[in-house]
Amino acid sequence: MADKTPIIALRLEGALQSWGDHSKWDERDSGNFPTKSGVVGLIACAMGLSRENEKVVDLTRSFQMAVRADRPGTRIIDFNTVMGNPLYTAGGKRPQSASTIVSHRCFLEDASFLALIEPSPEWIRPIIDSLKSPKWPIYLGRKSCVPSRPVLECVTEDYLSLADALTRFPLCERSAAGEYIRYESDFPMPGASSYTRSDLLSSADRNFSKRTVYTGVIRKEA
Repeated sequence: MADKTPIIALRLEGALQSWGDHSKWDERDSGNFPTKSGVVGLIACAMGLSRENEKVVDLTRSFQMAVRADRPGTRIIDFNTVMGNPLYTAGGKRPQSASTIVSHRCFLEDASFLALIEPSPEWIRPIIDSLKSPKWPIYLGRKSCVPSRPVLECVTEDYLSLADALTRFPLCERSAAGEYIRYESDFPMPGASSYTRSDLLSSADRNFSKRTVYTGVIRKEA
């Protein structure tokens, strides 16, 4: 029997998280799930890799990912004032006179996500070691969003696949009420729908390509 590939389980949990999706100038949104680029960025920070480092692109290509919203959190909007010159609005327009712009920043409050990744063999040990002892501070989407617990939950070979782990991995404390839990993944599962998301880093100069994301619900295990 072939050896199983270890699955790395990350627990993304904190007072606030924000996973930018279509952010632009004074409008800073957040997706309902962590983005692939956000998780890659978190791991790259732990490794001490700058965003211009080509290894970040290799890291992006090195693993499949599945994310389960054990506790989806509450969406909140924070209003910030920004002063400076020049200032641009979300529509790309510059006001006639320099003034204060109100910035809308969206966060997920008290959310807890299980992110499961299955890296290629050469990346397994570097990812594990860096998450155990990060070289740079890691955060949940934005630098103001600090994890409330260690991000590395465990490394496991107890599951047949990412899909199996997504279904059977234990839920977090205070998981969402109801019979079902929502998920997103890089691979299709029965009953899933799909959409495209531009969160796949394709070059070190910050170009992103589209990724097919599969989304659906799974039943909580009794």
